[in-house]
Amino acid sequence: MKKFLLGLAILAALVSVGVVQAKNDNSNDGDIKPNTANVLKSDLKQKVQIDETSTGNIVRLTGAKITEISGTTTNNLIKVKVFGQDYKVQIATDTNVVRQYWGKSAIDLSEFSVGDIIKVYGTLDTADYFLVHAKIVRNVSIQKLHAVFTGNILNIASSTGSFTIEAKRNGTSSLLVNTDSNTKIYQGKNLKSFSNLKVGTKVMVRGIWDKTLSKIQALLIRIKPLETEDDD
Repeated sequence: MKKFLLGLAILAALVSVGVVQAKNDNSNDGDIKPNTANVLKSDLKQKVQIDETSTGNIVRLTGAKITEISGTTTNNLIKVKVFGQDYKVQIATDTNVVRQYWGKSAIDLSEFSVGDIIKVYGTLDTADYFLVHAKIVRNVSIQKLHAVFTGNILNIASSTGSFTIEAKRNGTSSLLVNTDSNTKIYQGKNLKSFSNLKVGTKVMVRGIWDKTLSKIQALLIRIKPLETEDDD
């Protein structure tokens, strides 16, 4: 009973304040290192906002650092820290899980890692005042964009359906290209297969680029025509 009353008091304080914000994250999370490469400084500033509405308390967490991921493919739970306080974020089948640039991420959280920084929008549980039922979870540590690269194939790993191309961008000299059943490969107007790719072939690749890990999940690959050697 005392714990419940204490929770209500904490909740009331948060609601009355509305927004609590820190300029940086100084919480002690042990050996957990945040995955903050290229994360905007505004997304790293920790903030807890609770708005009281007629349908329940709306919660917004900013700069929340993931400390644990558990659950099943349809009912996941993320544990995070904000201001050194532990919160639980419930992920349901209707939760919109997205990357930093709002690209759709997997509901099973396969792209998420301990140490990632997330933003959460949802409702506060009526019994557990540190449990958020998430409507939107945005992982700002996942740096993925739609991008296009052109380069020569350096090597091919047929067993994994991947290959590496020469692609100079943001200080990198090569890029890993992953393919799957959704990847379309064309040469001109003709649909081709992975076996048509050869070392030295020039290709154009379009897909979801992970600039942190220097790889791209290919949606479209175009085999470029060979340059003619005899121009006479």
